[in-house]
Amino acid sequence: MLPSQIIIKLFTIFVFMNRIVRQYRFKKDVKYGEYGETIIKGFLESQGMVFHSVNRDYRYDLKMFYPATNKFYTYEIKTDFYENTGNILIEFESRGKKTGITITEADYFLTFFYKQGEIWNISTDKLKFLINYLNPGFFKMSGDKGSNTKLFCFKKKRVKRFFKIHKI
Repeated sequence: MLPSQIIIKLFTIFVFMNRIVRQYRFKKDVKYGEYGETIIKGFLESQGMVFHSVNRDYRYDLKMFYPATNKFYTYEIKTDFYENTGNILIEFESRGKKTGITITEADYFLTFFYKQGEIWNISTDKLKFLINYLNPGFFKMSGDKGSNTKLFCFKKKRVKRFFKIHKI
């Protein structure tokens, strides 16, 4: 069993033991996001990248070094642990402030679809271009009370060709 498969199996047990209810729970969702970041870190390492650091502000989530190019790359990572809805959601505002894609400084934007075992990878610049070009719909997500979180909503089948998709 590969290290990434072990991490996914442990994450599955964690999710099962902490049954997710439809009510948004910020602290628990942060934990799920951090587990997703751990899985992505392991995946990137398996692709030859070297871990540099974790960041906990708006700029990016992970910083990795790629010896083949002798460059550092930063990643914004989102974890989607719900059933396959056919959508990919990109947060852009919460509590009346810009968030997510509108303020990240990451080189790449990755969404980890846990239940599908997929990582969708796109450069942040390309994703911003898609948002402007395709003009996706948006909606307010449940978020915690009073957050008024807003997200762009793409149909995965409409944008799949723009992403590099990895099965894990």
